[in-house]
Amino acid sequence: MFYKFFILPILQRINPEVSHFIAEIILQSPFFRNFNPIYYIKKPINLSIKILEIEFDSPIGLAAGFDKNCKNLYSLLSLGFGFITGGTITFSKRDGNPKPRLFHMKKSRALINSLGFPGEGLQKISNRLINYNSKSGNVFLSVSGTVEKEIIDCIKKLKNHCEGFEINISSPNTEGLKNFHNEDKLHNLILEAKKITTKPIFIKLPPWIKDSKETDDYLSLAYTSIQSGAQGLIVANSKPYPFDKLAVGKGGLSGEPLKNDTIRMVSEVRNKIGSKPIIIACGGISDEIDVWNCIAAGANLCQAYTALIYNGPFFAYNINKKLSALMIDKNIESLEKIQGQSMIKKMD
Repeated sequence: MFYKFFILPILQRINPEVSHFIAEIILQSPFFRNFNPIYYIKKPINLSIKILEIEFDSPIGLAAGFDKNCKNLYSLLSLGFGFITGGTITFSKRDGNPKPRLFHMKKSRALINSLGFPGEGLQKISNRLINYNSKSGNVFLSVSGTVEKEIIDCIKKLKNHCEGFEINISSPNTEGLKNFHNEDKLHNLILEAKKITTKPIFIKLPPWIKDSKETDDYLSLAYTSIQSGAQGLIVANSKPYPFDKLAVGKGGLSGEPLKNDTIRMVSEVRNKIGSKPIIIACGGISDEIDVWNCIAAGANLCQAYTALIYNGPFFAYNINKKLSALMIDKNIESLEKIQGQSMIKKMD
């Protein structure tokens, strides 16, 4: 409540990129973990799940984009997340799109961004990750590029520094990614990635409108990804959104307005690819009911980003606590048994 009524209003009066920079400085403080009470709280045992031989102690992870340069992975893990996705990492340093490129939509608890993958580039980030220790928690890395070689070089350099890779072929803010919406190019990309790493590969899909031409196109991308050897899919990226307050006139919408579409897309993808591949739901997830509904629709894990900004540092902790209690209340012993359960409607 303190964060919601005191800290958040202050942050929302500041330029969004400045407020993000302030958050990064706090997370980098050597005192952060020692004085972070969440770090010392054990997660409920009924939230543990083993996926692809990786042990997760919570189904909620932090999506790519918050820690683009992988400076704060361990501090973020200490907030109660079951996994963190660092990046998105590109082969070369990038400045991203011109500013302004990030905007808060306060009433709808959403963000619109046109960042365009600003980041320090592969070499600098890989040097930072040399001391990665998997015992500290599950770190995945998001990589992207406009040509196959850029992505493969990233995976080759980073393969010993993470639990798995998310390949972003769907950012609405980066020109050239639609190259990999061609199924032959996507197939070849995944085959090349599988040659150089045994780590799990996830493809981050673009979102689609219900019953549109894109539905068949993007479900076909999902199927091709799995048939080509990817272990799973991220469903889905931010939604393309025209917005004249951004310098480039458009961006990607994230946050609560996406949640119903996310649940629908998860269900459609699960029906397309079958029961075995892994689905990570991403888009509009803000509380334990959203996590429940995404898993009930067919997801194995969930990611969030915008909700951390609007709910503050206790976001993941609160989901863990309330989801565990919800499972006990409904006599559900494990996360796997949520799949196929009825959706839960939120009280107004």
